Amino acid sequence: MRNRSLLISMVATLALSGCIIKGRARTSSGGPPPPPPPSGGTATVETAPPPPSQPPPAQPAAATPPPENHGQQRSAEVHERNEERKEQHEAEKDAKKAQKEADKADKKADKAEMKADKAQEKADKEQLKADKMEAKGNPNADKQQVKADKAQVKADEKKTEADKAQNKADAKQDKADAKKGK
Repeated sequence: MRNRSLLISMVATLALSGCIIKGRARTSSGGPPPPPPPSGGTATVETAPPPPSQPPPAQPAAATPPPENHGQQRSAEVHERNEERKEQHEAEKDAKKAQKEADKADKKADKAEMKADKAQEKADKEQLKADKMEAKGNPNADKQQVKADKAQVKADEKKTEADKAQNKADAKQDKADAKKGK
């Protein structure tokens, strides 16, 4: 039994070594090996020229796009998403800033409105004093009337300033609303 397996392994080894020694390297486009020389008559050795190797047909470069690297493509997609997020974040930030400015302008307008109301109250008091002095026949009634008129002019100026501040606040609020809408 042992001799039989030894004999089989030796035959297999010889067969394989013969294939390896006799084996030839072949090209992928090459045809079958040249036939052995004829055995008889003259021993002329004619070598056939190798078949002309034809280059593969030329393909236009634009017809087939180069293969894309999936990692690069994904990187580009991630970059685009990040850019969109950044733009969105900046838009939100700008809208928030515009809203803050609008709120600040609105507070300023309210403050100017309060000052205008206070000035109007003072003008009304001065006018009331002037009317009382005139009713009593006080010789200083004219001076008090002039003082009341000046206070009224100041109140009107404050009212104009308050209106301007309110217009500015409205414009800033419109701007903030426009930025929110983007």
